[in-house]
Amino acid sequence: MKRKAATKDIVFLQLDFWLRFLLAVAVSLPSGQIALAQQQKLRQQRTDYFKLISTIEYTAKRDNESKEYRHQAEPWFMVTTIPQKGGQASYHLMTTDFRFEDSNFPQKYKDAGEINYNLADKRIMNGADADLTHVQLMNNECIKTIGDRVPNEVGKTWTCRFNLGIFNHYSLPNELKFTVTSIKVPTAKLGDLVAVRAISDPFLVKAAAQTEGYGFVKCRMAAVYLFDPYSEETGQEDIYVSAMVFLASTKMDGMTQQYRYEFGTYKTDASAVSVDMNGLDKKLEGFVRDIQLTPRPIEVNNPCCPPQWVQSEIGSVAQIASTCAAVACEQTIVNPVSNIYMAAARTYQLQQQNVLVPIPFERTVCEGLKEGVIEISPMNICEGREIPLWPAAFIPLAFIHCGHGGGHEVEKSPSSP
Repeated sequence: MKRKAATKDIVFLQLDFWLRFLLAVAVSLPSGQIALAQQQKLRQQRTDYFKLISTIEYTAKRDNESKEYRHQAEPWFMVTTIPQKGGQASYHLMTTDFRFEDSNFPQKYKDAGEINYNLADKRIMNGADADLTHVQLMNNECIKTIGDRVPNEVGKTWTCRFNLGIFNHYSLPNELKFTVTSIKVPTAKLGDLVAVRAISDPFLVKAAAQTEGYGFVKCRMAAVYLFDPYSEETGQEDIYVSAMVFLASTKMDGMTQQYRYEFGTYKTDASAVSVDMNGLDKKLEGFVRDIQLTPRPIEVNNPCCPPQWVQSEIGSVAQIASTCAAVACEQTIVNPVSNIYMAAARTYQLQQQNVLVPIPFERTVCEGLKEGVIEISPMNICEGREIPLWPAAFIPLAFIHCGHGGGHEVEKSPSSP
């Protein structure tokens, strides 16, 4: 009897063990799936690095009088891409290279080195930081405008038109038109890369004069991006090099004035060393030269601050136009150029506000690219022939006084669209 009872107990214990085991397995399955999903998400998460060189130059001349201004920043950015549900991805850009002039603004600028935004499946942006919402708006308008109407083959030239009327802003033109060209650029190590260039038609921006009334500033935007082909392994392209030039000139206030904003970037590793692009074809040389990067820094003999028309209208116009140029270059590429122009927009914004300490040495974007990317160093990418910004026949229209005098109040100029 005892033996039978013992046998029953063993059978019962075995059943009890297996029931508990199966219950434990059933309970652990969801958490195991969650853990597996988290691991897969971490594997999909991607970190990229790039160096940004951003310069601002302003000159004003009248007879023997001249004024100059120059500011340069060179932050290094780390970009983390985090895949989300439904084809969306979150982007987190961070730099520790910003140094501020005034330590009395720690709260206002404590997060200036970080940028956050999301991109949906069709590259529609949302969740951008509050000070970059105008860039987000322009990005989304550009994406909607381009749609699928761009050539898939390399070696084509086409036209992109972007609607600036969405800002409903008196200073902006209704449309920005770009001529876009793509070429194949061979390398020995990375295979064939693709360079895409966008150059705008000249356009006019209405701006407040330093004294009273309004005038017109003649502007032009040009950009080049160097991409690698699509990778099945990563599901993305890489942006190896970019360069952008925004040029504005006017004869307001009786002075010949020119404002130039340039930025350039190049991909690096985690040690801030440029990615090896061994054997980069010299076909890139003339392609980049056409955007007219300046070859050397201006000499600042009579320092000044940029005038009102630069600090208000032109700052936003440069950011909006660089967004248009970047999206025009991106075509249907998976890796977003938004990483580049969001980082550039924040850096430029801080430079415009005169809160960043400029770097202690001076070099142009062109010089920075040639020094940072060994394969570009022998290339003459910045000394192209200087093309007039605007046909000579239009020069007398550079300043038009709108007659805000005789007791009438001068209309205030908003600082952004």
